[in-house]
Amino acid sequence: MARKPRLHFPGAVYHVTLHGNGNQPVFLDATDRTRFLLLIQEGIEKFGHKVHAYCLLNDHVRLVIEVDEVPLSRIMQQLGFRYTRWFNDWHKRSGHLFQGRYKAILISPEEYLLKLVREVHLAPVRSEIESGAMRYKWSSHLAYCGREVVLWLTTETTLMQIEETGIKALMRFHAYVNEGSTFAPQVDFSRGGDRDPRILGEEEYVRGVMKLSRQKYQPKVDPEKVLRIVLERYKLSEEELAAPGKNRYHSEARAYLAWLYLETGCATMTALGDRLGRDVSSLSSSVRRLQIKAKTDEKVADKYRKMMNKIRR
Repeated sequence: MARKPRLHFPGAVYHVTLHGNGNQPVFLDATDRTRFLLLIQEGIEKFGHKVHAYCLLNDHVRLVIEVDEVPLSRIMQQLGFRYTRWFNDWHKRSGHLFQGRYKAILISPEEYLLKLVREVHLAPVRSEIESGAMRYKWSSHLAYCGREVVLWLTTETTLMQIEETGIKALMRFHAYVNEGSTFAPQVDFSRGGDRDPRILGEEEYVRGVMKLSRQKYQPKVDPEKVLRIVLERYKLSEEELAAPGKNRYHSEARAYLAWLYLETGCATMTALGDRLGRDVSSLSSSVRRLQIKAKTDEKVADKYRKMMNKIRR
């Protein structure tokens, strides 16, 4: 059965989970986790979405994300791509880090946001990693309780559902999370509802989502157009571009193509890798080298700008 498309509209809130490939660790130390949080911040600055909560466990990540105009798929593609590239370079590794694509459940924030944030913060407790949410450093719980400052984290929407203000709201939130650890989860946030496995909410909310998503974001760029522009620029056929071997001219064309795919969000690196018969990690490394070179070589930067301008026409 074909996978249903992602639902998108400005203001949509998702519970996102991202697992390590084969349940392998995606964080080996504090440096890894710090880098991942930095990349989240850079993504927010670039795409304008909000992050209401996060928890970084050894083998997976849980996020609560509210999107604006840019769809979740592009946000997560950038985050996963950039972190995998950094992780492999830093730890001298190669290959896939995450297991397939992320999982996202669209939730009704009025009904579920507070409960979801509680469960995200309780993940280390449920997993028996820590005895209490406040003891775990790598979730947003400390920031919610005023113990640390995370400038890019959005807490106001969640705390508005607490019947207190100021310091009392922080204390009440901490008590609310602690109370949750004394009983089993009330809601399974790993799946949607019976009406639609992509959505968790009452019938009225589901109907509203389906209506809004008919106006969902449509990629403004056709991947075929991007491919055509690169092939024309390098005077290559697709067969030549995908041919095995280490021809530097062909490798450069593939690197520009992967860079343009990434920046336009027209398709995933996995799709491009399948089409060209190349490993995603190889494409990622080639993009990074090209981006670094473009910072000091005006010819490289100018070539990218000219192709991007053609794509946007």
